[in-house]
Amino acid sequence: MEERGEIVRPAGLLERYHIVRHSVGLDSCVLNAAQYIHPENHRLEKGALFQALRKVVQLHPALGIRLARELSPNPSFERLQIVDLAEIVEFSDSCGLKATIEAQLLRPFNTASALPLWRVVVMKDDTICFAWHHCIGDGMSGLAFHRTLQASLEEGEDHTPAANYTVLPSRNTFTPAIEEMTSLTPSWGKVVLEIFELFAPTAWTRGASAWTGNPVKTDISLTTRVLLIEFAPDEVSALLNICRSHKATLTSAFQTMAISVLSSLIPAEKHKTISSYVPISLRGIAGTPSDVFCDHVSTLHSYPRINATFSWVEAAQYASRLRSYTPQSVEEIGMIRFLFGKYASFFKGKLGKKRQGGIEISNVGRFEAKSSLEAGPTWSIGRMVFAQCDAVLGAALKLNVVGDSLGGVTVAVTWGAGAIPDSFAEEFTSRFKVGIDRLLKATSG
Repeated sequence: MEERGEIVRPAGLLERYHIVRHSVGLDSCVLNAAQYIHPENHRLEKGALFQALRKVVQLHPALGIRLARELSPNPSFERLQIVDLAEIVEFSDSCGLKATIEAQLLRPFNTASALPLWRVVVMKDDTICFAWHHCIGDGMSGLAFHRTLQASLEEGEDHTPAANYTVLPSRNTFTPAIEEMTSLTPSWGKVVLEIFELFAPTAWTRGASAWTGNPVKTDISLTTRVLLIEFAPDEVSALLNICRSHKATLTSAFQTMAISVLSSLIPAEKHKTISSYVPISLRGIAGTPSDVFCDHVSTLHSYPRINATFSWVEAAQYASRLRSYTPQSVEEIGMIRFLFGKYASFFKGKLGKKRQGGIEISNVGRFEAKSSLEAGPTWSIGRMVFAQCDAVLGAALKLNVVGDSLGGVTVAVTWGAGAIPDSFAEEFTSRFKVGIDRLLKATSG
């Protein structure tokens, strides 16, 4: 009989939400890929990588746990006896990042095994693709992983035998659930509104005339399509300057551009608004450092009106709304209590119904490396990509945004198979890039 490990702590409200969504087959992972670059063009050696990963696991308790009583009403996190890196690190001869991301987003975790809730794929060009279960980390947690790994590689090799790929998990405290860090109690107005939206006839709700892509399919598939848009450091710098001049942010500019592009593609006679989600980090409210793993995120759900014309005024207004809504956004997590533990039936009840989200724009920010060593060759990180699954119930179209340490930005446009036609997503991606390019040309002109 397999020996059980120490129970670290019970899963929190949002963590249970993500645990059940995964366990019923509706989600796989979150992912952050980063290319590691050496100034002398050295390749990433397996021995050095595994030794660096040992340090990463020993620093982050989230990387040394698995789920206990996953299917019970009260799942917990259990510390593993040991983490065998050879079981969760794969080496690929591929340099195709898009195909690698799509393959990873198709793979849920075997939560019944004695493996941790993360894995790594090392590509031929030294791109490290880190995938993790959403219950142990939000999007910013991927940046924390790469920040720690880069610092560990810079420290150089220790005296551990190269063939030793096992590591004892960290005994540090796993970051508490968000409800342990701040109050999530929703206002009565929020409760009444959400209950009305949940039980009222669809025609009476705010989302009745909103575009949300195709209805949720009843035949579950995690297949996720990916297209990548890259903006060079000089383009990002220029775009940030114009955003500041209009009192907007990169997120609000992308949001406004996405709405204008979708508006040009959607039949206006059928829809009046677009259902939009923008995740909001709660780390500032909770006092959670940026370099730890945690599931501390909420969202702003809004219904911008169909408008095919990009407006800096709207971008500025949305930026202001995001800032002001951040403290209130904790109520979104508090509302999970009103599921009364019936997560599975809540998720399954959405199959075959109108999708809730049309577009989601998730910006995890810019990757900031830890200070490099003063002397000697060091590893740096170039191109970085952030993506997530949630292909079944999630927004029809997602824009996953991350900035790299060189100043560039990559947008991973993702959509679940069947959520929208592939041709629609491809046309959206093309027009979105053209739209941002026009903003830059207007600035330079």
